[in-house]
Amino acid sequence: MLRIIATLGVLLLTAGCASVLNEDKQVVSVRAVCYGMSMPAQCVAENSRGRWTFNAPKQIEVSKDMFDLRVTCKSLFADKHTTSVRAGVQVAMAGNVLLGGLVGGAVDVATARGLQYPPKVDVVYPSCN
Repeated sequence: MLRIIATLGVLLLTAGCASVLNEDKQVVSVRAVCYGMSMPAQCVAENSRGRWTFNAPKQIEVSKDMFDLRVTCKSLFADKHTTSVRAGVQVAMAGNVLLGGLVGGAVDVATARGLQYPPKVDVVYPSCN
């Protein structure tokens, strides 16, 4: 019985929740793609926590959010096009739900620290001018 308690204690001390271990921002690489090739474009990425304007291709830092990240790009070679990507659950958040229960998971979702967008976002144009 003492061994089980000691093991659980070690697990609790070494396992951190996502809201402690992870940032509320992340870097995302964005490209505008036409016929499989990256091209220059003026883009806007946005979610409920912010809006970022930049020239693609570029790595940008965005605020994590439980809502989709919408990326809209416009190029001289193609009309405006939008791609949306969903945030996925990080492993640290799954561990927190197991150890911290629903309260720990709710904190990770509310702060979005337990979520992450895909590291690469391609705005793929269905057709190019």
